[in-house]
Amino acid sequence: MIKVVKLITVITISILCFCLYPYLNPHKVSIFIKENEIAAPLIFILLTALRPILFFLPSMGLTVVAGMLFGTVWGTLYVVIGGAFSTLVGFYFARWLGRGVVEKFIEKNKLLKGIERSSVAYGKNAVLYMRLFNLPWDMVSYWAGLSGINVKDYYMASMIPLVPISFLYTYFGSNMFTPTSAGFIISLSIIFIMGAIPYIKQNLRKAK
Repeated sequence: MIKVVKLITVITISILCFCLYPYLNPHKVSIFIKENEIAAPLIFILLTALRPILFFLPSMGLTVVAGMLFGTVWGTLYVVIGGAFSTLVGFYFARWLGRGVVEKFIEKNKLLKGIERSSVAYGKNAVLYMRLFNLPWDMVSYWAGLSGINVKDYYMASMIPLVPISFLYTYFGSNMFTPTSAGFIISLSIIFIMGAIPYIKQNLRKAK
């Protein structure tokens, strides 16, 4: 019965996302929010919180839109509030949907058992590392939900970089219309550097 409920849930969400797909992009979201100015902050926070189950809505694009629409300070605040909820939504959605299946595979595979032990022992550091170096926010939440990491460790590691990363992207978004400004160039450079660090480290390790 539980499997049937999960299957129905996935099908329902997939159909919903398919129907909303033409509207689930940062440009259409920004237009929708502009047309609902009074309720705009609440709508934005709600969309951000539910983003992990709205599979076509990119977290980075939505954060940049926050900077364009609300400015750096208010945009960061709304992204942080929504992100605090979406972090849990993604984690618990993945854990409810697929953790049982993962556990069955782990029981039959020694390699997976070792990975599981590592995720429990070092999961907090792994989540923090992935958050800091720009891995897709929701993908990290899904991975954590499917793994055996403690929810407290996962959430604490996620919250540490949430404010600075949200500030960076909203600041970038608030300077989108002035691409020659120092704020735009500096924020874009930091984003590129953060995204490149894991690849640089990997190449250095290979070289050694």
